[in-house]
Amino acid sequence: MIKNKLKLVFYTVITFGLIWIKWKKQAKKPANTFFQLDYLPFKLNDVIDNLGGIKNIIDLDLKPSRVNLSIKDSKIVKANELKNTKGISGIFLKSNSVSLILGEFSKTFYETIKKEVNNAK
Repeated sequence: MIKNKLKLVFYTVITFGLIWIKWKKQAKKPANTFFQLDYLPFKLNDVIDNLGGIKNIIDLDLKPSRVNLSIKDSKIVKANELKNTKGISGIFLKSNSVSLILGEFSKTFYETIKKEVNNAK
C-alpha cells in the first residue's frame, strides 16, 4: 500500500515537473512579430514619379503591410512601373487612392514619403 502511494507521488511530481519545464520553454519563445526594415530596396524618387509626382499625393495611411495613398488624379499613376518595382509586391489602384503592398518596408516608406509630402506643402 505504501509502495503504491509512493509511486503515485513520484509520477505526479514527474508529470508536473515536465509540464512546468514545457511551460517555461513556451514562455521564452517570442510571440509572432511583424518585422519592419529600416531601408528601402528602391529609389523613393522613382516611386514618387510613378505615382504622378509629390503634388499628386493628398494623404497617407499606414497599415501593417501596406501604405494607402489618397491621390488627386489616378490617370497619371504608372501602375505597371510600380508593379515592377523591387520591394513593392502588389498594388491596388482605385479612382482616388493607391494601395502599395510593401510588407516589411511599409513603415520606412510611410515615414520617408510623409516627410516629402509635408515638405512639399
